[in-house]
Amino acid sequence: MSEPSPTARDRGRPGVAPSGLTSRFTRTSAHVALAFAALLALALVLACGKREGHVDEGPAFDLETMAYLSEARALHHQAGIKEDSGDLAGAVAALGRLTSAARPHPERTTPEVEEVLADALARRAELELRMGNTDAALASVHEGLRHADAPTFFRGHLLEIEGLVEKARGGALADAGREGEARAARARAIELLDQAVKVQEGVILAALRDAGGDR
Repeated sequence: MSEPSPTARDRGRPGVAPSGLTSRFTRTSAHVALAFAALLALALVLACGKREGHVDEGPAFDLETMAYLSEARALHHQAGIKEDSGDLAGAVAALGRLTSAARPHPERTTPEVEEVLADALARRAELELRMGNTDAALASVHEGLRHADAPTFFRGHLLEIEGLVEKARGGALADAGREGEARAARARAIELLDQAVKVQEGVILAALRDAGGDR
């Protein structure tokens, strides 16, 4: 299969083919690494709590949450396999299983779970955009933003994807001769991407401040 032209890729049109196996593998690995990092952190906290004899005194860093994060890793792997075989709908379905799965401790917010959900919904939106389903992609982004209220990497990434959705809509509207609506969509894309940049700049500056304070 031939690669899409740079023009088509740059315009971010729906339905554009992936850039290659390496980039797909890298994307899947990043999502799995996130779930694994959260799982490892929870395991370490649980182990320390047991040694100190007060594992039940704090937030729910427990086997139930660890099982959920392990489930997330498995479903991201499954989505990656389906994506690599060209089954984008199957990849979306795998991520849908994750976003609709039973969550540990629903009576309270668990940051690690919220991050996994925001990340999964961002990935689902990217896949839906590649399938040309901008409405579904936008819905996934908005659902993801509900799990990423704070100005974190996850919120910035979701805003970036929303900007790409608007960019794709602008291209489709321009092709349909609806130039006024296309300009409005492109303007929204620029604004959303600017918001994403500001969020990520804030994340970087906060990390630098924290690093400076540790010295």
